[in-house]
Amino acid sequence: MSSPFSDADIQEGLLGNEAQMIRYVFYEHFHTMLRFNAQKAAGNKSVGLDDLIQELYLYMSRNNWEKLRKYSTEYPFASWFSVVSYRFFKDYTHSMIDSSRNLPIAEMSDHNISIAGTSRIETMMIDIKAAISKLTPPRDKEVVEAFLINEEEPAEIAQRLNVSVDNLYNIKRRALAKLIKDHLQEYVNR
Repeated sequence: MSSPFSDADIQEGLLGNEAQMIRYVFYEHFHTMLRFNAQKAAGNKSVGLDDLIQELYLYMSRNNWEKLRKYSTEYPFASWFSVVSYRFFKDYTHSMIDSSRNLPIAEMSDHNISIAGTSRIETMMIDIKAAISKLTPPRDKEVVEAFLINEEEPAEIAQRLNVSVDNLYNIKRRALAKLIKDHLQEYVNR
């Protein structure tokens, strides 16, 4: 499918932070290619492809689209974007795996020690904090900690992460679902 936009139009629209162009590039025209690259880079690892695409957007838009500013329109945008996205997904999924090689919560020594005077709620909070510390990607961990542990205001969190408040709530929703599914299922089943 051919693009209604030239490569220069795409670059200019992204650099201008035009919502329509961001949606077009990350979620419409190149979305299938991005999902393919994310799946290929992740291999058989269980990752959320749309989460990876969101992380790519954050990476690309960092420092006023610094990476995109290096792109030259003498090369096809689709080819350049495919290479950049694949490299990002490969590096990102490897960093996720490396940072999650900790022991499961049940094997953590401080969870197997019975501390006199520790209530069930306090024990649960210890487990929840430990589970949050294992969340990947790191942004999910940061969002959940900011909301639940630090009780920060959504607008402050969104500004720090350079996302809209609506997007922040989507990140929080997905992160909490992942937290419960991967680390806190035993509490849900009680």
